Amino acid sequence: MLGTSPRCCGCPSQQRGAQQVGTEGHAQLEHCLSTGEDVLGAFAKAGAHLLPTPGSDLLVEQPLDVAPPLTAGGSPFTGFIDLVDARQLASDGVLRITDHKFTSNVARNAATPAQLADANTEPGLQMVGYAAWALSQVERFPGLRELELEHLYYQTRGQRLAASVLASVPVGHVAREWRTKVEPQVEAMKEHAQAARAANVPANYGPACTKYGGCPFMAKCLTGENKTMSLRDTLLNKSSTDDLPAVLPPDAPQTSPVQMAPEVVEQPAPKRRGRPRKAPESEQFAPRSDLRILFVDCVPTKHDGPRPESLTGYVDDMHRKVAEAGGVDVRFAGSDSSLGFGKWRGALAMAARAELPLPASTPRSGSPSPS
Repeated sequence: MLGTSPRCCGCPSQQRGAQQVGTEGHAQLEHCLSTGEDVLGAFAKAGAHLLPTPGSDLLVEQPLDVAPPLTAGGSPFTGFIDLVDARQLASDGVLRITDHKFTSNVARNAATPAQLADANTEPGLQMVGYAAWALSQVERFPGLRELELEHLYYQTRGQRLAASVLASVPVGHVAREWRTKVEPQVEAMKEHAQAARAANVPANYGPACTKYGGCPFMAKCLTGENKTMSLRDTLLNKSSTDDLPAVLPPDAPQTSPVQMAPEVVEQPAPKRRGRPRKAPESEQFAPRSDLRILFVDCVPTKHDGPRPESLTGYVDDMHRKVAEAGGVDVRFAGSDSSLGFGKWRGALAMAARAELPLPASTPRSGSPSPS
C-alpha cells in the first residue's frame, strides 16, 4: 500500500498527537488546493509559498486504483497521491508528483533527492510507485518524458518552516526501478504469503523494525517461536499467537496437525536435611553442548571443549547482514540512516541473538565465561 491515509481501510484508528497533526495538515492542504480557500493551519501555512496556484486542473488526493491501476507482479496497489501537477506537461513533458510530509525536524528527517529516486529506500519506493502509476496513464499524460518527484516538508516543532526536496528522473529510470526492484519484491511477498507458518519465512531485520515506535512482533522475532515464554506472558497465561487461525490465500499448502507428546509432570525430589552435597569439580566444569564459551584477551592453552575459533568471522557475517538489511555500511551510516548514531549496535545485537554461533565453533575473543 502506498501513501496510506485513514480512508484506505475504512475503519477507525486511534491516532497519536503527531499523527493527528499530519492528518489535519493533509486535510487542510487538500481543501486549499481543490477550492482555493485558505484554511491552512500554522504548520501548513509555512509552506504555502511552495504550493502551486490552486485550480481544478490539479489532481489532489489522486487514487492509485483507477483504470488502469498500479500493479506489480499482477498484484494491485492502493493508496492516494497527495498532488499531481501536469501544468508543465504540454510545454516541457514534465509531470510533478508531490507528497506532503509533516515532521518534527526537517533538517534531520528529510529525505535526499537520491533517496526519492531509489526504489530500494522507503521514500523512494513510495515516490517511484507514484511515478510508475503516472507512466501507466498514457492517455492522461501524453508526451511524458520526465518526472519531478517532490517531498514537501512542514516542520511541526520549533520554528515554523517548510522545505522542498526534488528529484528529476526520466521515464526510463522509473520503469527500470519498478521492473528491477519492486517487481522482485512483490514476487517474494507472494511466495512468502504461501507459507503456513511465520517460522517458514526468513527474518528480515531492517530499518522498519524500529519505525513508528517499533514493530509489536519484534520480541517474537528475537526470541523465536520455540523459546521459553517471557515471564510476563507466563503470568498473564496468554496463548501463543501461533494458536490463532491464519488467513491464507486459497492456494496455500494444506497443513497437518502437529502431534504433541503428552506432558510429563515431574515429581519434586524429597527434601534432604543438612547442607546440600557439593558436586565434584569434574562435574562443575564439564562442558555442555548448549553453552558458548568466550575467551577474552587471551589464548587458551588447555580446553576440554571444541577447538576455539576466532569470533571475527562470525561478527563480520552479522555485520554484513545488518548492512544489507539497512542498505548502508554501518561505518558510513549518517544521521539520515536508521543505523546512524550508534543504532547499528541494536541491529547487530538483534541479528546475533537470532543467529547464535554454532556450539561446535566456540568463538575466541577471555577468561572463560559461559553465556
